[in-house]
Amino acid sequence: GSVSSEKAGLPAEEAEAYLKKGYSLNDRVGTSYLEKQYEETLQGKRSVKEIHLDKYGNMESVDTIEEGSKGNNIKLTIDLAFQDSVDALLKSYFNSELENGGAKYSEGVYAVALNPKTGAVLSMSGIKHDLKTGELTPDSLGTVTNVFVPGSVVKAATINSGWENGVLSGNQTLTDQPIVFQGSAPINSWYTQAYDSFPITAVEALEYSSNAYMVQTALGIMGQTYQPNMFVLTNNLESAMGKLRSTFAEYGLGASTGIDLPDESTGFIPKEYNFANYITNAFGQFDNYTPMQLAQYVGTIANNGVRIAPHIVEGIYGNNEQGGLGNLIQSVETKEMNKINISESDVSILQQGFYQVSHGGSALTTGRAFSNGAAVSISGKTGTAESYVNGGQEANNTNAVAYAPSDNPQIAVAVVFPHNTNLTNGVGPSIARDIINLYHQHHPMN
Repeated sequence: GSVSSEKAGLPAEEAEAYLKKGYSLNDRVGTSYLEKQYEETLQGKRSVKEIHLDKYGNMESVDTIEEGSKGNNIKLTIDLAFQDSVDALLKSYFNSELENGGAKYSEGVYAVALNPKTGAVLSMSGIKHDLKTGELTPDSLGTVTNVFVPGSVVKAATINSGWENGVLSGNQTLTDQPIVFQGSAPINSWYTQAYDSFPITAVEALEYSSNAYMVQTALGIMGQTYQPNMFVLTNNLESAMGKLRSTFAEYGLGASTGIDLPDESTGFIPKEYNFANYITNAFGQFDNYTPMQLAQYVGTIANNGVRIAPHIVEGIYGNNEQGGLGNLIQSVETKEMNKINISESDVSILQQGFYQVSHGGSALTTGRAFSNGAAVSISGKTGTAESYVNGGQEANNTNAVAYAPSDNPQIAVAVVFPHNTNLTNGVGPSIARDIINLYHQHHPMN
């Protein structure tokens, strides 16, 4: 974060609040991010002196009424060596995509890693790509301020909304088929043309990344059952979107993550929408989220349905005699945001689905890249959000969320790579796998 200068002093819009706390107008204060969040911890205490003058106005003596002191220190949860290695990894992947032409219109690549049980942020990395100059610059804060269309990574939350609203029960079987509404083009899963129609469970819907399963679930939340070429009644649209978004928010999607940083984006959640927007939102093609929100979402699945606030500060420390890091004054405690409205058996269905994404043996398994070369067992979900660049050229947001080890999660990761025109190369899962491998090198997991 940044700090004001002594000349600039207190920010005008916050001066009154600071003055009430005993600050002076020319005090330097934190004006953004960590410096602002922990201002009162980091701010030192001015000394107070009494100056004695003679009758001519000359200074005779100075008495110290109150000794000043240096502010406390904060220690971060982020391991610098791991952070640096993730930064280098993202840059390497982005440069490779630039070389093959895929990243020409991409704004950059972003990744967050956190501990799903404690919320400790392990790394937050971003590479910003200036589309005019081609320059690449570090952009870690983009992980909490920039929003992206997530794609299929959110499908676990859609299934959860189906359970929550009485539309689905456990590992329910639906028919995967082309979805045709009256007067509309078919909505397909990526494999529909080859396989047409077949029964599919909730676990398989995650493993294969079925759009049809999500659309039928969303339709059920509207109180309707799918029939080919049906006419859809939209009188329940607003209520249904509210229910879907409410479940998503339980995971932190479209809600504050609770991170110890001011000014995080809570996503772009349009107030205006139609039936098509609602249906596509069920497979991640409408609302926009930050990489940090996606990391919290997958961390919540890893943590058995308990959502934990991410935090960047590990603890507050005093000063030693040399003015360096002293004794621990206060640890930052794990903060539970909420428990998902979900049963233990249903959480295990989501976890099984994410495991199958990377370990399944079907021709339709979507995330084998998570496992290829993985040092530990990874569970995850791929996401491909379709978009267009440069006046109509097709592009994808190639995203991924993952956690590891599958049976004892110690790291949860979200990766967002927007507007990649290399449509056959979903780099998201490979980046997530490599981040987990790097973490395992720095902090071996069992």
